[in-house]
Amino acid sequence: MEARDKILETAGRLFSAQGYDGTSLSQVAREAKVSKALIFWHFETKEHLFREVVSRTIEPYAMKLDLEGLSEPDALAKLVDHYYQFVSRNSSSVRFFLGLFLRRDSRPEEMFAQVLEQYGLFRNQVAQVIERGQQRGTFSSRVRAAAHAGVVIAALNGMLVEGFVSEQREREAETAIAEIKETLIDPIRIS
Repeated sequence: MEARDKILETAGRLFSAQGYDGTSLSQVAREAKVSKALIFWHFETKEHLFREVVSRTIEPYAMKLDLEGLSEPDALAKLVDHYYQFVSRNSSSVRFFLGLFLRRDSRPEEMFAQVLEQYGLFRNQVAQVIERGQQRGTFSSRVRAAAHAGVVIAALNGMLVEGFVSEQREREAETAIAEIKETLIDPIRIS
């Protein structure tokens, strides 16, 4: 692994665990087994290093799922599955952002705005699928699409946090995903 990558990986882990204010460049250097001068050679400041870590961590969040040709229930199920797969594949970046969101220390707000924007886009995609299903008579019109999308996302987030806290095994996660589909998608269908 190149020194720059080692610095970024170490800094990401430390920023996630200790926050921006709680992480020093000396600590990053020590744990990455590089000199502090080398950190400054790659990154002008601690903030520049942090921005690079966040930028690298944000990359996987910029995605839009193609749901063309799927029924609304299948599209919703695919979104739920995709969310779980995304979190599984990107658990370190999700942990990174969760750790930073829960802290009140210094951080570049525009970076967090990008993550929240991607989160909002995903939630809107869920709401749009529900609205489309209501227009086509697939889903009940009694359901408020945006609110129900929020409930689906909240259930997924709860499962995500539970998985991080309890080191949930894959089989338990699959059961939880099936339960989310059964309790939050199936009941809004019109038979």
